[in-house]
Amino acid sequence: MSRLDRYIAERYPWLTRTRAVAGAFAIVLLIVAIWPHAQVVGEFVIATAIPGSIGAVGWALTYWSRARVEIGRRQLRYKSVRRIAGVAALACLPFLLTQRASIYLRSPHPFFSASDEDEHLHCYVAVARLEGDDGNRIGKQLLSALGSIDRRFFITPVILDRTIPVSGRAEENQHIEAITSIGNPTVRTLLWGGAKGDGSSAIGPLYHTALFGDAQFGGVFRPADFKLPELPLDELSVVLQLVVATATARSMEVWAYKFGDALEPLIKQVREMAKDPRKTSAWSPDTRARVNLTIGIALRTSAIEFLSEDSFRQAIAYFQATQTDWTREKNPLEWAMVQQNLGSTLCEVSILNLQASPLHEALTAHQNALAVYQAHSDQIDSANAQYLMGIVFQHMADHEAGTDSLRRAVDCYRTAIKGIEGKRYPFLWAAANKQLGTTLNALADRDGNSNEYEQAMAAFQAALRVYNWDLSLEQWADTQVELAESLQLLGEARSNADDLKQSIALSRQALEGFRRDSDPRRWAAIQATIGNELLSLNDIQPNPSYPEEAAAAFRDSLAEQSFKQDPMAWATAQDALGNALVAMGEASSDTAYFEQAIDAFNNALKVFRPDREPVPWARAKSDLGDALSDLGARGSGIRYLSEAVDNYHEALTVLTKDKLPSDWHKTQYNLGIALDELKQRGWKGS
Repeated sequence: MSRLDRYIAERYPWLTRTRAVAGAFAIVLLIVAIWPHAQVVGEFVIATAIPGSIGAVGWALTYWSRARVEIGRRQLRYKSVRRIAGVAALACLPFLLTQRASIYLRSPHPFFSASDEDEHLHCYVAVARLEGDDGNRIGKQLLSALGSIDRRFFITPVILDRTIPVSGRAEENQHIEAITSIGNPTVRTLLWGGAKGDGSSAIGPLYHTALFGDAQFGGVFRPADFKLPELPLDELSVVLQLVVATATARSMEVWAYKFGDALEPLIKQVREMAKDPRKTSAWSPDTRARVNLTIGIALRTSAIEFLSEDSFRQAIAYFQATQTDWTREKNPLEWAMVQQNLGSTLCEVSILNLQASPLHEALTAHQNALAVYQAHSDQIDSANAQYLMGIVFQHMADHEAGTDSLRRAVDCYRTAIKGIEGKRYPFLWAAANKQLGTTLNALADRDGNSNEYEQAMAAFQAALRVYNWDLSLEQWADTQVELAESLQLLGEARSNADDLKQSIALSRQALEGFRRDSDPRRWAAIQATIGNELLSLNDIQPNPSYPEEAAAAFRDSLAEQSFKQDPMAWATAQDALGNALVAMGEASSDTAYFEQAIDAFNNALKVFRPDREPVPWARAKSDLGDALSDLGARGSGIRYLSEAVDNYHEALTVLTKDKLPSDWHKTQYNLGIALDELKQRGWKGS
């Protein structure tokens, strides 16, 4: 026995070799569990997983008679092979299992209960080995920075053990290689590039490439548009954290996942760094512009989460500051990228405060970007600009009574679709088709052209060739519901009950993907759609159960709607509930239903205003007139009938024959009924 062994045996008689090995094994397992993302841990797990997997396979094969024969031919005893293979598997595989379990358990689990939903939320970020990064020192620090991002973002950094060369190659070729370098479909983002700095000086070029979806961090597609600022390593790590966290937060918006204030500490840290003259004095104009762009996009993302107009305004200020360094003359493509972000943020401000004026500024910004991209023959970014302009025109139509803005939106979407290569940019292509369908529905609703419903259905069906239940459940469901709405409106226009029944079936199929507690906003929207479809079916095939089911659906929808968070959706559901109550009153002649309907329409009119949402306001006024007219016809006196006439007249100031012929005809017809009833009661008005 050696002197060391003798000393340990005398000092620690309880510490046998077996206990020492078991203790070391437990300590290493604990380290793997505590730091599952660490570089050393990752390499250790890979090194042990290989012999562990071989051992597990070998152990399993010893139970196969043919394998045992082959083992015997090699003058080995299969029981010894089984024992050795089993020990190797037991000694090595626990590290891999512990790492994966730790990553899973340390990730927050929101309202989703099924593991596949968690996987949709999870964002794997691959970090390639940087060109010129000897020993992967810089890559390891960037990986460590990503691993420390707030766990509410579900970010898991992984290593891509290859280098994507950046020296002496066109950016486009680099980008194509970056996209094709990842074979794992769970990886959504790749960080790659070069490390020309030594850590204390600026490092770069470094790129942030999205692998799932189409648009990059800056909202457009050229490689230069997702290039990170060249900064010293410590500063770059903080900016990189904000870039990745913001991109992940934006993807989570689709899943209605609330990340709360998780972005705020990172935004504050980068803003303070951008204000520090000791740091910024060494920054180039391009670096300063990219940092300001990063902060602006993060503020806009946070503003959407909190519905904060102040954060939107701050984001706009950062975008404007960016353009002091990137000018249209010197940096036209970068300037256009900022114009697009500025336009999208102004559009969000309009949606939040229900004002039309920011939309005109947004349109100008997108038109500026489009002019630059067209001048540089940049097809995909030109198409993206057309798509964003279509969104602006769509929102403009909400503040107008005619169809001009809707028609311009349709033209923009069709132009965008022609310019988008569906195989390379499937999600942008699908989004443009979906928005085209939505706009065609609205256009047909106003101009009474039922052929536009069929065109809308074709657009939705095109989008559904990209969206599917497995990879894009939310987009699939939203598009499915809009397809159902097209069928509903077409069924109304052609008095076809089969179309309406099919639309209800499609909406209920979409509803199956969402529990009320998991995605209340989307669940409420689908319930409202089903309610409208039931009312349309009742118009063609009257059945007292249809309006009752519709009213129940609208009440369920309103239970999950917030007047403060989404006043337009709340008011729209109130107006729809009023229509269901009117139908229930007509079926039962119970005046209580008409009184409840009047309350619902008045609730909707607390939000709808003639100067802001003229068409919804006028339709709610016409609907209120219907409820008052029905109530007045079933009672004595002329009060309710007189109020109905006043509401019809107000509605007709917007629902004119030239702009909204279908609404004009319906309102004029009901006005005539109310006037006839008044005259029969001796009314002498005009």
